[in-house]
Amino acid sequence: MRQLLAGLCAVGLLTGSAGAVVSEMTPPPAEVVEENTPTADYTASADVLYELGLFQGAGVDRFGRPVYELEEPCTRAEAAVMLVRLLGLEEEAKEAAGTPFTDLQGWQKPYVNLLCHRGMIRGASYDKFEPESPCTAQMYTALMLRALGYSDQAGDFTYNNALSFGMRIGLIDNFSCDLDDFRRDDAAQMSRMALELKPKGSETDLLGKLVQDGAVDAKKAESVHAETAQITALTNQVQASAPYQSEVFAAILDDGKGNSMSLHGTLINEGNRSRLDGMLSIALNGGHSVSQQVIVLRDSSGISISPWTAGDYRDDQVAAFLRDVNILSLVMTPMPARSLIGDITQKGQTYTMTLSEGAAQLTFDDKGIPAISSLYMTLHDVMYSVSTETVKTTDVPAFSLPSGYSSYIKISNTP
Repeated sequence: MRQLLAGLCAVGLLTGSAGAVVSEMTPPPAEVVEENTPTADYTASADVLYELGLFQGAGVDRFGRPVYELEEPCTRAEAAVMLVRLLGLEEEAKEAAGTPFTDLQGWQKPYVNLLCHRGMIRGASYDKFEPESPCTAQMYTALMLRALGYSDQAGDFTYNNALSFGMRIGLIDNFSCDLDDFRRDDAAQMSRMALELKPKGSETDLLGKLVQDGAVDAKKAESVHAETAQITALTNQVQASAPYQSEVFAAILDDGKGNSMSLHGTLINEGNRSRLDGMLSIALNGGHSVSQQVIVLRDSSGISISPWTAGDYRDDQVAAFLRDVNILSLVMTPMPARSLIGDITQKGQTYTMTLSEGAAQLTFDDKGIPAISSLYMTLHDVMYSVSTETVKTTDVPAFSLPSGYSSYIKISNTP
């Protein structure tokens, strides 16, 4: 597993004045401890791809279960294989003409040859492909966009904005991809997400298209579609709940790199859209600092932040820092990111969702409003622990924290 960074952060949701929030949300000293936190485990996504015949492991263990080696870096050759399979062209690849590349192993040639002749992938030079070189998150996102029918040559996206374009269409989110340390687990998760999206100009999702093309068994695809439908229905139920308003305080005490941040203000959540008007203060290790009123918006296009007025606000530095710590996603997301959700079990009005690490639970009242929600998850280099309660005041529910420090959102980056 990836080694974690040093530092500690705390984030919380509390109804009340911003000043009270700062005091109430300061963790007690006993909570500030070092702990070894595992990174995200996307084995469930790899299992889905394996069952569909889209992902192969490195063999099997003594119990006959596939071994994926998800902690290993994703190579350029492995990325090419996944793209060909998601295009449903594995059989066609066997007949692809050769290329000048002299560094391909036998199993790599059909996939790389086909993609090169189709102009969907390039070599490192005229006669070298460098198949064992690492595939970056940006590179893999561009390949998945091509699998979904988007073309950088036609102007749908550019290689430079592949990541932001992928976030906009739901291919990746702030939780599902380690941009700095892209590995096979990230590739498996992004590929799993791609199956749920509709290719450009298509009326069915990518998995349905693969079934139509005969590349995936229809019965195996049915169970995947059923899981996706269940998660989508629950997400829609949460997003359709009555709007709420709450005071939010979020703070990064130390991200392990000498940066710090605080954000507080009033959050209005309308389900499909949220807006936070508040004060953002950031001090970066390079000496740049900003303290300014900002507007944070979440809608179908993602999460954006902008200043109330022009001034010392530096969008490039601030945005890069916020992307790195994912604070805005935690504050603005009404339920766990889609990429974290596994199996859902229902007992009465309570839904329990298994996450990459830990579990989330939502309870709905008789009007369909989430009454209690709790979330415990670990992914990449941060651990998140959340527990909140929805309290109705007249016709408008508002988030408040139950008693005890187990209720705040804690993010720990530890060695």
